[in-house]
Amino acid sequence: MAKLSDMARLKELLLGMEKDLGMDDLSGVQKNIVYAATMLVNKRDEFETEAIRNHALLRDVSRSSFFRALKNLTDAGYIKHRDGTQRASYQLLKK
Repeated sequence: MAKLSDMARLKELLLGMEKDLGMDDLSGVQKNIVYAATMLVNKRDEFETEAIRNHALLRDVSRSSFFRALKNLTDAGYIKHRDGTQRASYQLLKK
């Protein structure tokens, strides 16, 4: 029961941090894309779509849900498509 209690405290802390960062209005899939991108970005904050889709946080998300969430994050200013590249390359804007 102690581990469950610790997890509950961590969840509460995470929810507070998401609110502080203005992420509390994002869906679960959108948050997981931001989290995975943050873990996988290179020094210029760039990431490839396929790397994010293969991340453990997003493996079970349908293709349509993933790309819908990616578009919503682009529209909201969290990420942007890298200029002069194929669709598969994005840049993380908000951290």
